[in-house]
Amino acid sequence: MKAIIGANLIDGTGSEPIESGIILIENGIIQAVGNQYEIPLTEGIEIIHLDGMTVLPGLIDAHIHLLGQRTMNPMDLVFATDGLRAARAVADMRKHLESGVTTVRECGSRTALSMKQAVAEGAVPGPRILPSGHMIIRTGGSDDTHAMPLEWAQRSGTFCPRLADGPDDCRKAVREQLRDGADFIKTVITGAITTQEASRPDILEWSPVELMAIVDEAHRLGVRVAVHAHAAAGIKAAVEAEVDSIEHGSGLDEECCDLMLKRGTWLVPTLFVSHRLVNHGEKFNTPDWVMKKVRAHLASEDRFMSLAIHSGIKIAMGTDATGSGLSPAGKSPQELELMVAAGMSPMEAIRVSTSAAAACLGIEQEVGSIQVGKQADLIAVRDDPLQNIKSLQDVRWVMQRGKMAFESK
Repeated sequence: MKAIIGANLIDGTGSEPIESGIILIENGIIQAVGNQYEIPLTEGIEIIHLDGMTVLPGLIDAHIHLLGQRTMNPMDLVFATDGLRAARAVADMRKHLESGVTTVRECGSRTALSMKQAVAEGAVPGPRILPSGHMIIRTGGSDDTHAMPLEWAQRSGTFCPRLADGPDDCRKAVREQLRDGADFIKTVITGAITTQEASRPDILEWSPVELMAIVDEAHRLGVRVAVHAHAAAGIKAAVEAEVDSIEHGSGLDEECCDLMLKRGTWLVPTLFVSHRLVNHGEKFNTPDWVMKKVRAHLASEDRFMSLAIHSGIKIAMGTDATGSGLSPAGKSPQELELMVAAGMSPMEAIRVSTSAAAACLGIEQEVGSIQVGKQADLIAVRDDPLQNIKSLQDVRWVMQRGKMAFESK
């Protein structure tokens, strides 16, 4: 058994911190949590002293891509070999873990299913991975690589999506992803900002019957559906189809919020990538056509996030990190800073990045909070993030499933 003592504890549920706390861990599972003066220690316990630090649950990033992307030119990914993509993804996973992220939901790539196995068997270090497999999109849709012949795009496109057309093919596409080991289904309802010049974020990608087929088949088989959506019309169409989460949501309005509250739909706002695109896009040689769409569709980022916070809809943290210089791995704590800047309290930003994010992913019984029976995924920082949320950008210590994963020297 291990005992972590001396730190202040923020348990991830929104409860008041525990000063001079103690966490008892056995076989990777939390056995007791409380004040160190209330829980006695017995002989043979391994003591881990974290005096003066703050311990929190490991962060959960509910929207990343293990693409191995390194530039903002989508065609660069087309010609990257699978081996190179995988090697870059391994490096990115280490960055995520060392930044305090112990679980990620991977929203579409060619490598994540293999990376999930590699991490689970201990072959490479990294956060727990919940992959979607290939994104399911329509032929000619937002992440179909239009510059390539169709048969090439399905094998070597930017995201190598599963192209589907018609409700029967959509159902088959869902089954294929689950056969390959996907934990959830990812699709799109509006066009994208960064992947195709011709893609329009205000256009609905699926017919109602096709979207319903994807959602119905996924739910029938027991998995959740995450949907990329920008324009309000797309958000409403997705929520009415009973998807589980809206990814990005830059066009969110009051009607969207009312509908999401009624249906219990999650929002994963990915402020990090939006902020980076708006403020630093040109510095990273982002194509002009991308910047044109950024200015048209992401300029209201602050307004939509403020609306989301005050509406009371369920929010989970996600960054949309891809590994590029503009959207690097290992920067998830900056998402919390942006949420606080938009009006969220530091405690709430921590909650939506831990226990709430776990609930969004459907793994709240396993991780997301420092509670008895949960896995010991823990991080420590030197300062109090409730006083300065930026302190989470300097994670000093990471434990994963009760084992030391990282310690800053």
